Amino acid sequence: MTYKKQFDLNPSDIDIIETCLRKELHIRSEKCQCQCQGPAKHEHAEEMASSKESISEITELLGKIHNQKIWYDGDPAKPWMPKG
Repeated sequence: MTYKKQFDLNPSDIDIIETCLRKELHIRSEKCQCQCQGPAKHEHAEEMASSKESISEITELLGKIHNQKIWYDGDPAKPWMPKG
């Protein structure tokens, strides 16, 4: 299988993806935290490791999306001037 190297997504599409990823990250973080605090935390060790791996993957993906954005200066005189 090969993957497309370029996708046709608009900023709204990316925002929806980011929102969903953040919600999933929150759900998995809460789940992991509950497992860590429970009395039978050793019973959930494998599940916790899997959750931590997923959390790491989601965080890394959100970072990639963030790093591909073009940030613009807030100067109203030149609203489309890339920052940095």
